[in-house]
Amino acid sequence: MKYIISVFSFFLIPATVYAQYGLNETAGGTGLKNSKTVELLAGGIVGSILSIIGILFFILMVYGGFLWMTARGDEGQVEKGKDTIIAAIIGMAIVLASYAITVFVFSGLV
Repeated sequence: MKYIISVFSFFLIPATVYAQYGLNETAGGTGLKNSKTVELLAGGIVGSILSIIGILFFILMVYGGFLWMTARGDEGQVEKGKDTIIAAIIGMAIVLASYAITVFVFSGLV
């Protein structure tokens, strides 16, 4: 039992020592002082989402092309492939337009 208490005490003592200082000193002691601003965090999230949307656009274009090329004369399959490609292009246009509007508005505010 003494061994378990001493091990827990060994790991908890540094946390109590850092608790005596403010947040900046504690963050500096752990190596996390270089914090990001909210703008950088939001920009990173938006960039990640746009990357995922770009990948999804590519997948939908390939899927629509695959449906169209493997239709073998079936008009329903050809239309399904064309509709998938058109929907992917319209979706990408909407995403790019919304991104352009957002950049325009925020560049005017800053």
